[in-house]
Amino acid sequence: MGIDNSFFGRIQLQHLSVNKLIQWGDHLSVDHPGIDAQHKAIFDLGSRVYEDWRSGGNNEVLRKAVDKLAILLKAHFSYEERMLAEIGYDGLQEHVAEHHIMINEINALQERFHSMKDGQRSQGGSLLAPGWSVMQFILGFSIGHVMSSDMAYCQTLAESRNCVQGTA
Repeated sequence: MGIDNSFFGRIQLQHLSVNKLIQWGDHLSVDHPGIDAQHKAIFDLGSRVYEDWRSGGNNEVLRKAVDKLAILLKAHFSYEERMLAEIGYDGLQEHVAEHHIMINEINALQERFHSMKDGQRSQGGSLLAPGWSVMQFILGFSIGHVMSSDMAYCQTLAESRNCVQGTA
């Protein structure tokens, strides 16, 4: 067996920035300023946690950032679910179920970071290290959730805005 010369065989993923894998931009916009700002804040904070972990960040600092990410994510989901209920989004139950799955994932990330010793450096080598899970979570959030599930409610959101504007 020879050496794998494919792209990922030559470059170890821990040397890649999340921002090299996906760029935040208009393609991730649901055309609602508040939700778009929340999505970007979640992406930016998650990316920063991953970058800090990748550079050997201290677990005390990383733990606080993951806790903040969990708070931000839960507040965003609560806001989004209220807004979707107000506009009568048909896919609300499925959307809420997906949010619950992601909340379980972020809770598991918090547990992983909280189980590590204070002062311990968290080097980015092992796929089992918590930073890898942060990268997977952020990619799943942006590509999986925002680009698919959240885009599904854009038409209902636009229609609700047109109705409100038409009655004003």
